[in-house]
Amino acid sequence: MLRILAGAALLVAGLSGCALGIDADGKSPHGHYKVEVGYRAAYEIAMQQARQCLTGKDAYTVRGQIDDVGRKATVRVTAPFTSNDIARVEIAAIDSSNSDLHIAMWGRSIWDGDAVVAMRDAIRFGVPSCVSYMPSDRNDPVRAPK
Repeated sequence: MLRILAGAALLVAGLSGCALGIDADGKSPHGHYKVEVGYRAAYEIAMQQARQCLTGKDAYTVRGQIDDVGRKATVRVTAPFTSNDIARVEIAAIDSSNSDLHIAMWGRSIWDGDAVVAMRDAIRFGVPSCVSYMPSDRNDPVRAPK
């Protein structure tokens, strides 16, 4: 019994040092983009992309929310047990056919800077894909943790 308690204490101590989710201080990989896609279409593609590429082995939940009055939408991939955001896409309409995107990822495993670019390109081109095959913009890089 003492071994089980000691093991559980070590597990809790180990997990507490490993933050699960997007950093609130902006150190997680992220990008801010303008795309020639309406906010509703961007939302639909972001939902498809998240379900197809960002749920791991079905352990994570994809949540979406649309605000038609404010003309904005949010797609979140949340971790089990904590509901912390592992991936987040915030979409705001500029006009009827252009949107602002803010994409942030946790920074570990499949939720890295490559996932930011893949999400951006999925929305930009309307085709979900877990990897971007398009050349990246040199003047708009993904900001990775330091």
